[in-house]
Amino acid sequence: MSAEKILVIDDEPDICGLVSDILTDEGYQVSAAETAASAREQITQADYDLVLLDIWMPDEDGITLLKDWKDNKVLHCPVVMMSGHGTVETAVEATRLGAYAFVEKPLTTAKLIQTIRKAIDSTQTNEPTTSIITTVNKSYVTPVGSSEVMHKLLDICDRCSQLNTNLLIAGEEGAGRYTVARYIHERSERSSKPFVFIRSEQFELEKVNESAWSKLKAELIDSIKFSQDGTIFFQNIDQINPVVQKRFIDLLQQLSAVQVFKRFNVKVMVSISTQASAEIINSLQTILSMTRISVPALRNHIEDIPELVNYLIDDFCANDNYDYRKCSIAAQNAFLHYEWPRNVSELKTIIQQLLVTGGSEEINVEDVKQALGSQQTSASESSVVEDLLELPLREAREAFEKQYLLHQLKRVNGSVSKLAELVGMERTHLYRKLRSLGIGSKDSS
Repeated sequence: MSAEKILVIDDEPDICGLVSDILTDEGYQVSAAETAASAREQITQADYDLVLLDIWMPDEDGITLLKDWKDNKVLHCPVVMMSGHGTVETAVEATRLGAYAFVEKPLTTAKLIQTIRKAIDSTQTNEPTTSIITTVNKSYVTPVGSSEVMHKLLDICDRCSQLNTNLLIAGEEGAGRYTVARYIHERSERSSKPFVFIRSEQFELEKVNESAWSKLKAELIDSIKFSQDGTIFFQNIDQINPVVQKRFIDLLQQLSAVQVFKRFNVKVMVSISTQASAEIINSLQTILSMTRISVPALRNHIEDIPELVNYLIDDFCANDNYDYRKCSIAAQNAFLHYEWPRNVSELKTIIQQLLVTGGSEEINVEDVKQALGSQQTSASESSVVEDLLELPLREAREAFEKQYLLHQLKRVNGSVSKLAELVGMERTHLYRKLRSLGIGSKDSS
């Protein structure tokens, strides 16, 4: 196989020479151009696998050159832009015009080689260029329920699906905010385009420094590019690190000011908890002109529980190969007398447990009472909750997270892998969270 060809375009001879030497040592076949005119000539004389293009050049800037190549369909390979003093607007404009990535000078060898390799590999796949996107299946769960509360919610969702308005989706954990977001996307004209899901855990930087933030910022911009004509959904923005949260809000402000989301025709959805501060809500609504949707807690439409139970049983049996168990009327009635602190996600967990552990063909009331018994909050835990109400929000949240994870860790006998599955967290992020809260597997005893 012949060496892949790369064209390096930079008006600084030292940069051209250094980058050419690095890439030649990596096994690439490298050509160099120190002017836009020279680059135009060379691009017609060979088929390149990648172009490394500086933005600031004296005769013609890289953005103009890239736009001209795109408009005239001259270039058929990925382009990586370079700049020593780029702005958010410059980076966004480059990606809008089709640049694969944007790297800042001074260049680091490892970062440069990694970016170039990914760019060349990307011509053979349609995968996103950023690692922070959570892959979503094309199949999705429709919000279930025939109550007046759910009819009202679905009516609002249907109207929002026909509009290009950005959405702020508020609700308790497990109430179905993601389900609502997917439902709106799939009901809209954007359904054939990407639905990009970015979890709050992706904002958990080990060190909140300029290097880490710069990397995350670049990946967020790449995610917007990948979302073109579709939807991007940011999860639980109010629950991320306050420092990163402020930077993210500031970045949204910058992106909105240069109309990035409009340029890429991206619909933005953000989920927040019912405890989100008025400051965050006002900032998001002001920056992105967001319409707010409130997703009801399960306890506010318990009449939908029988329908939800039967739906979940059918879904598990059809898609996960569980043996079918009918849920008796008495068992369904037992579900109606539970508080459901973790909403629909908790009901889903209970149904799954009953299908896995049950022996008979029918789920009876004793099965349900036993399953729910393990979920009930003890008297001591209730007193802990009352104490939390007296703490400042951040301290209360940390204290609750610790008590919650300790409780769940005991349920799975100290198994972090099972805990990750139970609480719906990626294992690496869970380990980090446990360490930050001072929890070890020995605490399960």
